[in-house]
Amino acid sequence: MGNAQVIEFPKAQSVRKRLQDKAQEQKSMVVLSIASVLLMTVFLNQWLVAGPDTLAGNSNRNVASFEPTSFIKDVKWEHDLARRLSSDKSSLTANLAEAPTVRDELIFGYLEGKYGMKVGQGRIESLEFIDAQAGEYPMAIDDKVDFLMKYSEAFGMSYNKVSMSEQSTATEQIYTLVGTGNQILGKAHFALDEEGRVHAISFTR
Repeated sequence: MGNAQVIEFPKAQSVRKRLQDKAQEQKSMVVLSIASVLLMTVFLNQWLVAGPDTLAGNSNRNVASFEPTSFIKDVKWEHDLARRLSSDKSSLTANLAEAPTVRDELIFGYLEGKYGMKVGQGRIESLEFIDAQAGEYPMAIDDKVDFLMKYSEAFGMSYNKVSMSEQSTATEQIYTLVGTGNQILGKAHFALDEEGRVHAISFTR
């Protein structure tokens, strides 16, 4: 997991598998929600048609109070509700089937969900290692230039060149992000631990 160039190890499969599992769980929740709504609807229909006394076991209720017209309307309403829910579920399923974004691949693929991200104005402003309590270690991103170029879309800056700054130190490596016309768009700051592993990444403009 340590080298930014080794993104072809089962990361692509890992991303797809995680997103598919997540989508499957959400689909299951949708189906359970629909089932709960329909069961509640059936119960309410019975309560409205037969009355609370009948549901409580009182067989003395007058059967003449049953109104077929009202019952038919309730059944039609149930069918309409089920049709609308089915339509909504199909729409949700279609949304869940969307391909993962570059940001998804970065956070859940390359970084394996070990880094929390701070987002501002639709772009990633910083990433910070969060799995220390789970016995994990920060990543060693050896080729940081390749890393920054590969995920530039996720960082929300249209740079096409990256160069290491002379201001870099042993505990912080700084990279200048350059756009067209050699315009400096911002800088990427990599905070490193004693082993050279990346504890945090932040961006400045």
